[in-house]
Amino acid sequence: MMKRFKCYVAYDGYNYVGWQRQANGLSVQEVIEDVIEKIQKRKVNIVASGRTDAKVHALNQCFHFDTDFYLSDKDWKKAINGHLPKDIYINSLEEVDRNFHARFNATNKRYDYLINLGDYDVFKRYRMFQPKYDLDIDLMEECSKIFIGYHDFSSFCSNPYSTHPDQRRYIRSIVFNIENDVLRISYQGKGFLRYMVRMLTATLIEVGRHRISKKELIKMFESKDKGVCRVNAKPYGLYLVRVDYDESYKIDNERAIKESNVK
Repeated sequence: MMKRFKCYVAYDGYNYVGWQRQANGLSVQEVIEDVIEKIQKRKVNIVASGRTDAKVHALNQCFHFDTDFYLSDKDWKKAINGHLPKDIYINSLEEVDRNFHARFNATNKRYDYLINLGDYDVFKRYRMFQPKYDLDIDLMEECSKIFIGYHDFSSFCSNPYSTHPDQRRYIRSIVFNIENDVLRISYQGKGFLRYMVRMLTATLIEVGRHRISKKELIKMFESKDKGVCRVNAKPYGLYLVRVDYDESYKIDNERAIKESNVK
């Protein structure tokens, strides 16, 4: 009997071209799928809550997969982790209802961006952004409030209108926290467009350098112009921290799988 398993996985993304399987390099998805295929001796398609870019990290990315190969939850987790490289680890694995979908059931995602405000640290070079200039954190936090709520983020994403005609998204919160000279900017929302968090962060950094004023930022945001933001914050400072679900929500499973294979 076919069963569906929900998994949370952590990975250091620095050595990968991102989550999604690609022709131009090794992806996290490819590594995990190859391991599952090795265990059950047949191909598998894993479906994630969303993509992460090259060199972006995850503490709790969620994905699901279907299989009729019998192993308990505990044994599946042990078997997969036993074959994974040391920079990828399955945090948890459980059997779920076949209607659960890692992408379409997600109700909230949290991304954190880390910035080292202290002295340069060679051991943090692929774990957080380390600017060579001072930042006005209070101004950055003040200006971040512009983005909270339901808005059109056309100016701060790379998605073309041809594939994403509606570029409105809802950001629930943006929280700034400094601990041990590390600034953590936490973004929470149901979903984010491509490069959206990195573009917002890069722009807030420019605000913190006093190279963009609050008035200019508002003008950029309201312009809905793909040309106003041409920079992304460094990918290795970004972490997918968690993905939340309302497990009582049911969807048409066949439609979800068909759409996930297209997008």
